[in-house]
Amino acid sequence: MKKVLIFSNGEQIGDGILKLPIVYQLKDRFPNYEIHWMTDTIYTEYNQRLKKFISNHIDKIWEKAKLSPFFWKKISNTYDLKSEEFDIIIDTQKAVSRTFALKRIRTKIFISSAANWFFSNLKPKELNKERKFYIKSIIEMLDLVSNYENEKEFEIDIPQAITETLNKLFDPSKKYIGIAPGSNTPKRIWSFDKYIEVAKFYEKKNFNIVFFLGPEEQNLRKKIVDIINEPLFPEEEVKNYSGIEVVMASTNYLDIAITNDSGTGQMLSTNMCPLLKICGPTSAVKFLNDQFTNIDFISSQSFGGDDINLITTNAVINEIDKILDN
Repeated sequence: MKKVLIFSNGEQIGDGILKLPIVYQLKDRFPNYEIHWMTDTIYTEYNQRLKKFISNHIDKIWEKAKLSPFFWKKISNTYDLKSEEFDIIIDTQKAVSRTFALKRIRTKIFISSAANWFFSNLKPKELNKERKFYIKSIIEMLDLVSNYENEKEFEIDIPQAITETLNKLFDPSKKYIGIAPGSNTPKRIWSFDKYIEVAKFYEKKNFNIVFFLGPEEQNLRKKIVDIINEPLFPEEEVKNYSGIEVVMASTNYLDIAITNDSGTGQMLSTNMCPLLKICGPTSAVKFLNDQFTNIDFISSQSFGGDDINLITTNAVINEIDKILDN
């Protein structure tokens, strides 16, 4: 069978989720190929917490290959790549040293935009030096060797076993709003009191409030229970799956979710429910992907500065109402 290798510099959780639409295209783009995914020095969440979401789309993962550009050394100290040959290699990163090392693996067609496409067998007809969002750059490389005309809206594959478990937790006759109030970066955190104000407002409108708390937000749980009527904490209720699996799968049951710019916010970016990102010093625009049509954001820049708490509760409620009305 023919083989195509996608080479990256690894995927942390945010990158991994953003690239999922590309991963899900691969079998359609290369129907008669084995799909291989390789990282150089960094791990990939496709072999870790996102493994269940890509298992039907990637046939083999080569993690931390640690390629060497030096001809007198082994291509990789991790794998025996000397006898491997691919029909197509697509290099999605741009460090020339890694590209040079990757070139040592045998292939019929090599695609790379590194060094202004110097190493690539094929390149776009018009080379545009304007910096692109990296997801679009990868799609540009894929388009050189494959076609993709499937216009269906992107949907994440949720493992059936998780769906069956969450069906017992969420009532299809009820409305749910998800809230992820934390972040590892304090300046990205919108006031917890403001999140509670939003939650209370929608509780009065018969929404059930669903909270997603990271390790650093567990101290908020008691406050939530004291203020909110019967809040849901899916990660506590579903014990047999990882937190990321539960968060991502839960979006299929939410009418809307709101979040800071955070790791949990990335997990909520599944396209299965509308998501409002509340941003201060960083902009959610950097995370937008053409195939994620359900992400909106509200930025402190519209309120005069970088301080995320310049954003008012009423402004967030108005934005949520607009999204729900659509």
